[in-house]
Amino acid sequence: MISEKHSAAARANGAHSRGPKTPEGLARCSRKATRHGLLSPCLLVGSESRQAFEKLFNLYIDRFEPLDDVEFGFVEEMISAFWRIRRNWAIETELMNQATAKRSGGDPLPALAAGFSELAADPKLALLQRHEARLSVIQHRALEHLLMLRHPALRNEPSKCPVSITSEIEGPMGPKPLALPAGETAPESQDPE
Repeated sequence: MISEKHSAAARANGAHSRGPKTPEGLARCSRKATRHGLLSPCLLVGSESRQAFEKLFNLYIDRFEPLDDVEFGFVEEMISAFWRIRRNWAIETELMNQATAKRSGGDPLPALAAGFSELAADPKLALLQRHEARLSVIQHRALEHLLMLRHPALRNEPSKCPVSITSEIEGPMGPKPLALPAGETAPESQDPE
């Protein structure tokens, strides 16, 4: 077990870091940009800019510096959700531009209002908004999971397990008690009368 004093010293020393210095560290760092080789073909549509995607990808990687593949997966999930949210914004903007272009006149505000009214009556706008809300939840959940992984108090320590041995989990056939280690028995339940 590492003492609090040791942890504080490690954090203070880590704050002074200016990146990798060893050849191994530099090599690992240089591969960061190529680790997303499989992600961009899955997300880029039509003429979307690969350079813009790579810039966003590298911003997230530089900001969160994933420590392992699990953290890397959460960062990829955030990137994917945010990229698709931006695509939603572009689609919504194009739909609004098309709806307002049908109106001619000097004042753009009435044309915008009429275009919005037309678009609001169409299910496309509601679908885009639901899609954006779902992507936002995905992005925020991935960030929350990444931060939970990094929180020292939430490490996977047996003594800090939040689930009681008498808790129940939902199985395919309904609730069932959690399994106990071999040789242990569950405490007798006390039913109030």
